[in-house]
Amino acid sequence: MDNLQDQFQSPAKLFQSLQKMFMYGVIFLLPLIFFPITRDFLVYSKFYFIVFAMLVLLGASVGGFIVSKKFRWVHNPATQSLILIILAYTLSVVLMSPNKFQALYNPQYGLVMIVAMIIMYFFASHVFEKVSTPPALVISVSGLLVAVFGLIIMVDPFQSVTLPSYWSFLSGTTFNTVGSSIHFVAFLMFILVGSSLYMWRTHNTRHSHDSDPKVVMILLGSIITFTLISLIFYIFTIAQQIMNEGAQIILPPLMISWHAAVEVLKNPMTGIFGVGVDNFASMFTQVRTASYNNSELWQINTFNTSRSALLHILTELGVLGLTGYMLLIGIFMRQLKNVKLEHAGYFIVSVLILILLPPSIISFFLFFVSIALMASDLRGKKHHDEYIIDFSSSQLVPIYIGIIVIFSLMYGGSFYFMGRNFMSEFYFKKSLDAISSNSLQQLYDNQVKALQFNNSSEDFHREFAQTNLILANNIASIPAEDLTDQDRQTISQAIQASIDQAKIAANLNPNKVANWEVLAGIYRQIINVAENAPTWTVSTYQQAIALDPRNPILRQDLGGVFYLFENYDSAQQLFEQAVSLKSDWPNARYNLAWTYYKKELYSPAFDQMQIVVSLLDPATQEADFKQAQADLKTFKEAFEEQQIVLQQQLQEQQEQLQEQQSEQELNLPKPPPARLDDKIELDEEQASPGAKLKP
Repeated sequence: MDNLQDQFQSPAKLFQSLQKMFMYGVIFLLPLIFFPITRDFLVYSKFYFIVFAMLVLLGASVGGFIVSKKFRWVHNPATQSLILIILAYTLSVVLMSPNKFQALYNPQYGLVMIVAMIIMYFFASHVFEKVSTPPALVISVSGLLVAVFGLIIMVDPFQSVTLPSYWSFLSGTTFNTVGSSIHFVAFLMFILVGSSLYMWRTHNTRHSHDSDPKVVMILLGSIITFTLISLIFYIFTIAQQIMNEGAQIILPPLMISWHAAVEVLKNPMTGIFGVGVDNFASMFTQVRTASYNNSELWQINTFNTSRSALLHILTELGVLGLTGYMLLIGIFMRQLKNVKLEHAGYFIVSVLILILLPPSIISFFLFFVSIALMASDLRGKKHHDEYIIDFSSSQLVPIYIGIIVIFSLMYGGSFYFMGRNFMSEFYFKKSLDAISSNSLQQLYDNQVKALQFNNSSEDFHREFAQTNLILANNIASIPAEDLTDQDRQTISQAIQASIDQAKIAANLNPNKVANWEVLAGIYRQIINVAENAPTWTVSTYQQAIALDPRNPILRQDLGGVFYLFENYDSAQQLFEQAVSLKSDWPNARYNLAWTYYKKELYSPAFDQMQIVVSLLDPATQEADFKQAQADLKTFKEAFEEQQIVLQQQLQEQQEQLQEQQSEQELNLPKPPPARLDDKIELDEEQASPGAKLKP
């Protein structure tokens, strides 16, 4: 009997061991993994890795359920909060997001990514209970490899090597396997704090249940040393690039991020559900202040994320989503004293990252890993209720079969749609690689394939619109006598396709100004080709301005359209608005000066060109400075000529007036020339105040 029980339990133990190894692999590899086969491969590689890994783990678990016919669930302290978070994401996508498919698959903060992280949390909090190899040590070793790789890249080992275009990113001295520079620094801080606290706890524990304390101490010491060195050198490298090369660490402005979060609270729907996942950009342009145009970021029309992940959650998910996250943070904040010191440190740093930095897949990964480690500690110290449902009963067989069928459909559908999404990114990356090889045909063909796999990406449609326009321009550059009827037909089809693709992007998310800006730019390019293009251009720019009213670039572009058609009054109005929004922008004042000149308003034209010259730096903008000086000379000459003419006219008028006065100085009052036979009778109420009528 005991042998039979052991045989029954051994597969379950083996499966649990495989789950542990699998989870160890996930938390170890995710900070390291990258495959340069998609755009933004540091982000998308981690996104596809975590999603497919969780699908495999979920499939294996359901396979165990199918074999055992038993569903086992252990109470988890975060279950209710996580359900609320998933509900908030789902409602935000369904009710508020204009482009729902893009909201699902956004790799930094989309619904699919969050669900994968939550699945990872449940499995990790379960399998990491009472393990022999501490998962914190696995994370620390992963951090060590990340730090060492960063140090190697910082010394520029490929300086004298010509790398293929798809490996050219390795030539950058700030490249890392985590993501952006600021998130790389945050990750190293996460590892440094956790490893230091782990070392402190190991040192103060006489009877450690972990691996050999001496080995652990040596390993942790190495991790702390290399992480600290990598952190110092990386910050030094970034600072050097900022000072010497003018590099920037671009982050969304904090005040505008705050205004966006507050703005959603003014409407009941957006207050509860947010503006929708993957729709922060539309809110940014609405609350963008005029002071933003005085910052160094003013040419960045919009940001897709908030400055803080928590502010981003409030903006896109509303109060419902923020409540879910705050409840989740509060649950584990109250348990800091009941968990291992390093796990508490991991949790605090991960929460600070969510508060201080924009949302990213690495930020959410660190957060959910840290709470999973805390939950595993709590499970080891406290008994939790366990629920088991046995579907072996004949009464539950239909439910058992129904669960299998439903899960199979959902599981197969998940793999299918995720596979299509991956293939779309794969082909889109190949189209970008075709640019470096200067192959328009490969660029076009791969973008077609990308759209076949994913027709809901605004980025794909915008890029394909531009590609079609490039194709039309390339063919149109052929001398007119060499153009065939087929060439003319291809030009027409390419232009129409360009317009159609840009329209699709605008329809997918009509609240995103970038989509309208691309469409307006395409109409502007074909002004001399299409009959109604001028009208379409103006109306599209007006739509973009309505969505982004404090953007001087859009007003400058629309003013340029009116200027081309010699509608100088409208051009002047728009250029003046651009100048009022960005007073130190030389190009806006330059266009305004020329508009004044065309209207023969030489005095303001001269004044504006003087300001343009004062704004330009002759050292870095030599060509523009010389052009502005030449124009200033032209305007000055025109202004002086106009002054001479005006003085002559004024002198003639004065002479005429003097002649009239000298001819006759004595004049009697004269009645007005107009007479009426029938006088008009006015009411006394129309009389001047204080006037008295004769009795």
